[in-house]
Amino acid sequence: MMPEETGYGRPSDVQFANPQRDTVRKVFYQGNPGTSDTLLYTSPNLPGARSEVLNIVVANIDSSARTFRMHMVPKGGSVAVSNALFYDVSVTANTTTIHDSLRLVMEEGYMLRGLQSVAAKLCITITGLVEIRRGGLS
Repeated sequence: MMPEETGYGRPSDVQFANPQRDTVRKVFYQGNPGTSDTLLYTSPNLPGARSEVLNIVVANIDSSARTFRMHMVPKGGSVAVSNALFYDVSVTANTTTIHDSLRLVMEEGYMLRGLQSVAAKLCITITGLVEIRRGGLS
């Protein structure tokens, strides 16, 4: 028996698998982060909730290369070099980069925070899964 596809090109048996919980596909963030530390997404702050980041797409709409930073910050923590996912990563002018093999698990209350080097030049889209108890947040 072949596993069902999740829509992300990955079999569903690789994802969270708990019959007492619901897994919801979501766009966690889409927009232009600021040039200073910006909250992009917070994993639901519910007991046992968690999120999984599957894809990060960064589109540079400028005629010059631009950079961005992104951090996965634990609940109650703050941005630090020790929790950087991307640090001053350059995106070539007029191109899109796709990071689609991340599989980052975020426990309850974890945050994605980021910034870009020049305002309104990078559009970032982050997608993934949220696992919650049945009947809870959707």
